[in-house]
Amino acid sequence: MSKLAIGSIFGGICCLGLSVAPFPFQHWAIARQIGGIGAIGCFTFGYFESEKIKSKQQAFESWQFQDQQKQKKLDEAIEPILADELMQKQQIRAKYSVADSEEEMKGYFNILQVERYGEDWLRAQLQPDSPSPLADILPEPETELETQEKIETLAAKKAKLLKLIREHEGGWIGQLMKKPVLIYGDQGSGKSYFAEFLALCRHYLRGHEIVSIADPHFHQNKDECWKQLVKLKVPGFGAHHDYAAVNSQIVSMFDRFSKRTLKDAPITSIFDEVTRYGQEEATQESSSKLGSKLSSDPRKAKESPILIAHAKTLAALGGGEGFADAIQGNFVRIKLNSDSEQEPLWRGTISGIKDADGEPIENQKVSIKADWIRSSWIYDLFNQPLDLIAEIALIETQKLPDLVIEPIVDLVIESDVDKLDRILNQPIGDDYWLSEMSPELLDRAIEMRNTQRQQVSESLTSISEVAIIDTIQSKDSHDFDTQRLIAEKFPEKTEKALFDSIYEYSATCRNASKIIKSALKCSHSKKGSPRSYKEVGKPVFIYLIRKYGEASLIAKFADYLDKG
Repeated sequence: MSKLAIGSIFGGICCLGLSVAPFPFQHWAIARQIGGIGAIGCFTFGYFESEKIKSKQQAFESWQFQDQQKQKKLDEAIEPILADELMQKQQIRAKYSVADSEEEMKGYFNILQVERYGEDWLRAQLQPDSPSPLADILPEPETELETQEKIETLAAKKAKLLKLIREHEGGWIGQLMKKPVLIYGDQGSGKSYFAEFLALCRHYLRGHEIVSIADPHFHQNKDECWKQLVKLKVPGFGAHHDYAAVNSQIVSMFDRFSKRTLKDAPITSIFDEVTRYGQEEATQESSSKLGSKLSSDPRKAKESPILIAHAKTLAALGGGEGFADAIQGNFVRIKLNSDSEQEPLWRGTISGIKDADGEPIENQKVSIKADWIRSSWIYDLFNQPLDLIAEIALIETQKLPDLVIEPIVDLVIESDVDKLDRILNQPIGDDYWLSEMSPELLDRAIEMRNTQRQQVSESLTSISEVAIIDTIQSKDSHDFDTQRLIAEKFPEKTEKALFDSIYEYSATCRNASKIIKSALKCSHSKKGSPRSYKEVGKPVFIYLIRKYGEASLIAKFADYLDKG
């Protein structure tokens, strides 16, 4: 109760005393009336002030209860997140523990190999291979150039091809590795042959996958201009003038444009006889979109199409409107010439590439007459068959049965680093590990593995136990606090006696607040007193009902218990 309310009550008592004081009535009538009115006013003001304070107290308790409920729900929501985080940490620890063990096992294996064969054995693995026993009987290479060609590595082959490209007419072929390319010209000018050469350059130098060849004459060209690509298992579509199959490849390319990104591996697709696409019913619809699609979409889809046509006119390029202007900045155009006998002249012009300053070049004269600008030369460079030395080695192996010499399939000079990497990282089966390990190391490895599995199992089990233990500990702690509260506030009664008192009142009353006030002598108006309703009565009532009450009694006060 506030000081204002107490003062009002005190003032009312004083006024009441003045109104009933034993003074002569005749002389003090007015004073008595004033005192009575003042008493009534003071008591009325004190009552309303007290109710106002009581209302504020109830509102504060309601807010405090809601805040507790919110905190409880927040704790319940956070608990599974913390448990999940703990599980993830345990799994990560287990993962790194296994990785460390694997590294340790590799170290044991290397140590064992050195102990068994000695350090000289390990150093011997790093030395170049010893000369073949047939070195004395095999003929010496005729020239140094022939020897170098036979033992070229993949890197050397790439370097050789790149050098030829850079030195040929300013390196214009090197600018054809990424942009879409249109190759056009008269019949017999070598368009398809050069397209195959360009596709192989992209494949071996830039890692392009050649996904398809769309050619209505594929049945006639597969053993001619597409011969090397067929060896690489590149599929062909459209044989025997099947333009429906050609159309399927155009639609597939459009679909790739919509799905692929710059992060995908580069690919090349080839489309021959593009001049006919706008004239055939099966390809008319897709060819009408060819111009707009090829002028904007290939770069973002990491695709570099090669188109072959008889001209660069609008009609020759599938009939797509606006395509003739679009190809100016997005295509490299190569025109190849032939003579009156429809034989290739191996020269022409190129447009769409750029000079050192980034300026476009138009109608630059080029030639493709060099012997290495052939698809067969590129294929043979990167797919050399068994050389003469290997064949002689095979023959001599048959003559000398006591010597076991493996056929020389690929003569590649390995560096010391590559050789060590091959020795230490070659795939080794479980049987090989078991045969190479000593019994002591094997027992230790098995023990380490079992220990790791047990640690992972215990970590996963402990996660579920943590939540249960926390809940039990929280409940035990709360019950202990309530027991101590009963001992301090109700020293004259036992828990059972207090419950019996509550049970007796519950037979006639269903209001928990009234039972607390009557049975436990706790009141709202005595905040801070030894038996406050909120601090003493409520927790004691909930504790006793849950501990000693039967199911029917708990159900009777279920709502009150849940709010508590």
